Amino acid sequence: MQRGSESQPKYSKAIPSNDEDDDGVGEEEEEEQGETLCGACGENYAADEFWICCDICEIWFHGKCVKITPARAEHIKQYKCPSCSNKRARP
Repeated sequence: MQRGSESQPKYSKAIPSNDEDDDGVGEEEEEEQGETLCGACGENYAADEFWICCDICEIWFHGKCVKITPARAEHIKQYKCPSCSNKRARP
């Protein structure tokens, strides 16, 4: 069964937790988010900023660093970060 029209989008105002056991959801989630760095600028995660995840390398980026707004992200089916966009497909 599928929820909605597609699976969970790869953009968020909060970094989604990994698909591990959710025993200590509150504290563990906070620590995990604190360690997340933007792939472009290297700054830490902040809950009040828009983030987007590359569907290829799975690195998270501030929306402002890769010039993606939340509204634009709604229409992206597969997000490729600048680094992955520049890589050529291997034959």
